Amino acid sequence: MGFSKLPSEIIEHIFLDLDPLTLARCRAISRELNKLIGGSVSLQIIIEAGIDGLLVVGPHDRHLGYPFSSAKHLLDEIFRIREALRQFIPRSVWETPYEPGPFEISDGIICSTVLGGVEERLKSFHFNEMLAPTDEGHDPFELDPTGKRYTRMIQDIDAGAIDLVFFTGFDLVVLLEEIITPDIDKIDYRLHFKTISTGVPHPEATLPHIEYTSPLSPEIQLKTSIQLYDDMVALLLVQEDTRGGVTVWNWKNGEVIVPCQSALTSMFLSQDQLLLVRDSNGDPLAFTDFRNMHMVVYSISKGCITHRIKLPLLALLDPFLFTYPRQTLLQIPPAQVAGKFAPDPSLDIFALRFWTPYANYDDAECTVVFSTQRLLEACKAAFVDQEQYPVDVEWSIWGPKSSRWFPPYSLSGLSERGIHGPRLVALTRSNALDMGDRIGNWASNENDDLGNPVILDFNPRPILQGATNCDFPLCRNTVVRDIWSWTILEREKEVVIESGLPFRAFVHKEEWSDSDIYLHSTALVSVMEKSNKIYSFLQHPNVWYNGKTTE
Repeated sequence: MGFSKLPSEIIEHIFLDLDPLTLARCRAISRELNKLIGGSVSLQIIIEAGIDGLLVVGPHDRHLGYPFSSAKHLLDEIFRIREALRQFIPRSVWETPYEPGPFEISDGIICSTVLGGVEERLKSFHFNEMLAPTDEGHDPFELDPTGKRYTRMIQDIDAGAIDLVFFTGFDLVVLLEEIITPDIDKIDYRLHFKTISTGVPHPEATLPHIEYTSPLSPEIQLKTSIQLYDDMVALLLVQEDTRGGVTVWNWKNGEVIVPCQSALTSMFLSQDQLLLVRDSNGDPLAFTDFRNMHMVVYSISKGCITHRIKLPLLALLDPFLFTYPRQTLLQIPPAQVAGKFAPDPSLDIFALRFWTPYANYDDAECTVVFSTQRLLEACKAAFVDQEQYPVDVEWSIWGPKSSRWFPPYSLSGLSERGIHGPRLVALTRSNALDMGDRIGNWASNENDDLGNPVILDFNPRPILQGATNCDFPLCRNTVVRDIWSWTILEREKEVVIESGLPFRAFVHKEEWSDSDIYLHSTALVSVMEKSNKIYSFLQHPNVWYNGKTTE
């Protein structure tokens, strides 16, 4: 029996395992398949979510699909979310009290911290679960009639923590403690692994904590950063932006996976690859030569540097890599529908923020956005011509079509949580994108504390489908397909940087004075002077603001 002779129910059952692009291409095979796919709401959900750069991962039987009523509701919700994002109109707003400590968000849980003690260390950790409001009209941060707590808190963990990161998929929070010792020639750290729900040592961690002695001098204060990727935890220590190193452990058994590697900034590129920015020296104890910087890829399985990623600029001051935590499971989303989707990893982006001392601008802070998948493909292709490590990945081969360089003054408010999948949120000027190919001449905003929120979407699929510029009452949509040329002075020579990664920009027409902006799933989070606000683009029966219901 040929494939076309199978019952339509069996074909639909098989097609539910296809990725969005393959499923969309199947519609061009024959009229019969086009009709079958177009008539299946469950298959349309996969395609439409794929257009928005999302994969369907929600709690349903993938092989049986959805009940028709649920599937139709979910498909309609995809269209509503898409339109809400285009017009920058949130459907729900949460507001939580501001705490004067680090702020984190992951999987629909926000963590605010309270400082305490003589040295103002982190003392209390408040984990607020962002649940959707209900018709009963209870406050999402209070107890409902059944006694369920909408605010889960870990209080009074006085470990003298100086940093934290958490992952709700493992019910895990990692706390970094700086150990005060009589030995003034060293700095000791301790990574604690606790549960979010109870605050006790995590049951999957063989050791309740990992101790680490920094190889850097204790005379100058260190900047710290903790990163999680599944069962790996990375600790980055940087001293006055001049030297630093990153070490990676398996947090479950305490084993060192990556011994200290020289880096001023780092991020997980994949399950096996760590991306570092450093100079050619590669010594974490030596001062960095900022005139000769580049990115390198460290392979965890091979235990060595496998690639040197060459950039058009050599001088990078205070580099900072950031992307979203790819281990996110979206188990507890800002609203129930969001938990059915996760970003398509083939569309992931990461950003590099840096200063260049040779720029023909004052205070030249620049940002460049890269396609993660295209960088991984370029690294894989580089092994064809060379098998010895490290392999050079030339910028001219992959860079111009896989990156988008934003000149000085164009973006501000960037944060570690400012990326989700192919989207990035920041602050910009309302008319910045109206300048077309003159975008390299953006001028500095007179008030650095103000800016217009902008969501930059680097998912090319809507653009390939013919997305156009639109003007809404609250938002302006701009589609950028052209190659930008940006001329910058480096060592008294003009360097022309071309970049052509396509994107859409959703620019809000009102200025915000937020200090930081975070992007999570279909929600926008802003950290303000007196409170934290969460703007959800999902539709709810009520709109929440300050714990009050409005129609």
